[in-house]
Amino acid sequence: MSRLLRWGIGLLLIVSLLFAIVVLLPFRSWLPGGTVAGVATAEVVNGSAFNRLFPRPEPGEQLIFTQEKRGFSQARLKQGDAIKALLAISDTTTAPEARSKFETSSQQLQGWPLVEQGTQASALLVAERFQVKVIGQGAGLDTEQRHELIGAFDLEGLAALKPARAARAPRVLVPGSQQPVKIPVPAAEKQAAESVSAILEPAA
Repeated sequence: MSRLLRWGIGLLLIVSLLFAIVVLLPFRSWLPGGTVAGVATAEVVNGSAFNRLFPRPEPGEQLIFTQEKRGFSQARLKQGDAIKALLAISDTTTAPEARSKFETSSQQLQGWPLVEQGTQASALLVAERFQVKVIGQGAGLDTEQRHELIGAFDLEGLAALKPARAARAPRVLVPGSQQPVKIPVPAAEKQAAESVSAILEPAA
């Protein structure tokens, strides 16, 4: 192999590796394995699973998704050119500290704890795991409007949501519980084995 050909192959490998890094790096949290905030990606709900649970926009409104990643999805609710609110769902598995603010909540919405964060944000904790948040923008939304928006999410569907790739517990076999397995032997092989046994068996 000529030196020029070796250099060409080496350069091609380097370019291919760099291309793979550039293409796959933005999607590293979607790939098997890895972690998100120290939690295995298989244990965190992907943001794409949240999108169908957002409220349907009213006539004259638009729901525009602006961010989606493992454990989080966010959308803007627009009316005309104005942004009315930011809507978000997050899987607090990756941020357990986000659940602490609900521990002293005195309000509930559809049975789930509800908290106010300042004058423009309301948050709900669903199934002790998923945070639903509405943040008023521009002219803002009053408390009742924010609560109506939160209630328009599919909260029951959210409560039932599970990671798409839930980790499977290893199967443990208890000694003595295994049953013998009979493997069928083709007739030709069985006949050949019997012939060999007959030849090797010592004469009486």
